[in-house]
Amino acid sequence: MRSRATPVLVGLLGLALVAAACAREAPPGATGPTGPTVTSSPEPSPNPEPTGEPTQEPTQEPSPTPALEDGRHFGYIRSADADAMTLRFDLASFLTGDEANEAAAERGDEVPVPNDYYIVNDNPRLRTLPIDPDVEIRVIDWSHCCELVAGELGPFLDAFATRHHPWDALYQGSQAPYWITVRDGRVTRIEVQYLP
Repeated sequence: MRSRATPVLVGLLGLALVAAACAREAPPGATGPTGPTVTSSPEPSPNPEPTGEPTQEPTQEPSPTPALEDGRHFGYIRSADADAMTLRFDLASFLTGDEANEAAAERGDEVPVPNDYYIVNDNPRLRTLPIDPDVEIRVIDWSHCCELVAGELGPFLDAFATRHHPWDALYQGSQAPYWITVRDGRVTRIEVQYLP
């Protein structure tokens, strides 16, 4: 008669043999399931997979904002520096017709405006602008009834060193209003504005 313990013994014997075989294949220094585990970092991939995070593009410094955008502007040249080839410009608005009358009325001045023009200069900001070496200068020739004629840069800039000029002087310095033309941030043309 066969004992019931036989299958249990056979099962235990099989487990012992499997455990012994596994112990023989274990690397040296391993202590079983509770021993130390060593993990190595994966080698970096030559072509990493995208992580989904945006990559930071190198940022460039913003280019400096020009003191005045390109175009033709009205205002006052408050000073000029012949050595640095710069001028300090006070931007204003030269208005005529209905615009002039509306601006004058808003400010409580005479309407209709005398001589059909009105100058608005509400902002005291001065802008320093470089002068192009080939700047074109146009000044008033008072001997020919207010015609604009070509002027010279040297005498034009020198006139800003003096505060008062005769009314009929070719170069009026800071006494006259001007139209300046700016190209690529530089003053390329300066014209005197005739005021009756």
